[in-house]
Amino acid sequence: MRRPTSTSPWIWWTMTSPSFTRLASVTALTKRQGAVVNGLAGGMETKIASLKCLPLDPLTPETAQAIYKTVELEAWVGLYQTMTQGSLDIDNGDQFIVGSVTYKVRAAVDWYWSPTVDNTTLIILEKLV
Repeated sequence: MRRPTSTSPWIWWTMTSPSFTRLASVTALTKRQGAVVNGLAGGMETKIASLKCLPLDPLTPETAQAIYKTVELEAWVGLYQTMTQGSLDIDNGDQFIVGSVTYKVRAAVDWYWSPTVDNTTLIILEKLV
């Protein structure tokens, strides 16, 4: 089936899904390393303050390596995945904070998992000790 584009008559495909909105019960925020000024790196700056996402699901390192060939794991303690609606400005290395727990973003890719939800971002998170 052809994916609709913004010029297609199926413009409702680009809207948010009420089902996904109901499932996105976790609120998170992202932080990114600040700009380098005079040779000194800035502190972590909040990039997205209130982000609704699906609850975090655990992954095994084998599954992550099989699916995401570019993910290089450091000391594996916990590997998780979540999804958000929209194409968001989340990069590898960002901090993803849920409650009081901080995760490192290992991958953030556009993901098409449903014919009724167009822009979804899949995020792979790594929890370090």
